[in-house]
Amino acid sequence: MVIETTIILRLTAAFTTMYLVALGHSVFEKSGILNLAIDGVFFLSTGVTTAMVIPLTWLLTAQGLPLALSATLAALIAGLTTAIIGVFMAWTLTKLPISHGAVGLSLMFLGYGLGIIAGYEVRLRVGSIRPYAYPDSLSVYLAILAITVLIGLLVHFFLTKTALGTTIRACGENPHVALALGADVLKTRLIAGTLGFFIMGVGASLFVLLWQKYWDIKTYLLGYGWLAFTIALAAGRHPLVLIPLALMFGGLVEFSITLQARLGLQADLAKMLPFIAALVLMIIYGSTKLKRIFEPPGSLGKVFYKEERTI
Repeated sequence: MVIETTIILRLTAAFTTMYLVALGHSVFEKSGILNLAIDGVFFLSTGVTTAMVIPLTWLLTAQGLPLALSATLAALIAGLTTAIIGVFMAWTLTKLPISHGAVGLSLMFLGYGLGIIAGYEVRLRVGSIRPYAYPDSLSVYLAILAITVLIGLLVHFFLTKTALGTTIRACGENPHVALALGADVLKTRLIAGTLGFFIMGVGASLFVLLWQKYWDIKTYLLGYGWLAFTIALAAGRHPLVLIPLALMFGGLVEFSITLQARLGLQADLAKMLPFIAALVLMIIYGSTKLKRIFEPPGSLGKVFYKEERTI
């Protein structure tokens, strides 16, 4: 029973982290902006979370408030911080005729640097982050799981059943047509950037608060943001299709050591399994009908400039 509970906790933590990051990324890219900043944003969120959760814990526990409250507030602050990056990215790539790839990669490296600045000194002073993270309680983990799935369902409803969600998708397919039909492309993308990056930031904060419960500069070398990128790409940025893929990749990352012991693999090879799986998935995606079924938005990554009226 103890072993089963531990597996549930570990898998829940891995799934919720990967799913929310992939979900937020999907919302943003639905508006037509290519998000290559995802891995830097992931690391920035973990650094901000580390910087905020410790002083919040000291402050709130002194008032007799539960530990989970400080962790939740730290996650929300991390989401608001990354939302600023989303707003900047949406504004820049809508108002200016510049490369999505250049801006995204620049922001990725900026995220690495800002994440180190935010988290490094705090991490040196306190050592382990575990005392400040969510407690290892089945009820807490299941509550976060339920909230995560609910967010996914709400995002799916938002994108498919609301006027704003339809406008976001229209801007992603062809912003010039959307503009001609009366849509405010800039406003729409700013909303998508705010919402998408906020969800990404909250999801990445769970890496520190729920999943690994540690932070170090080497975290930025893990590439979990790129795994979330792969999940979103292969799922066609569909909130519901993301669920099984996030579960699979989260499980591969979390249980790579277990697979190493069971299959007799070398440690380095075991750590590569999630990325090997990502490569295989991309090959399958690119060479089968999945590419057509889950095709990206028509204008994803393309420069949009308001003065260009050609369709």
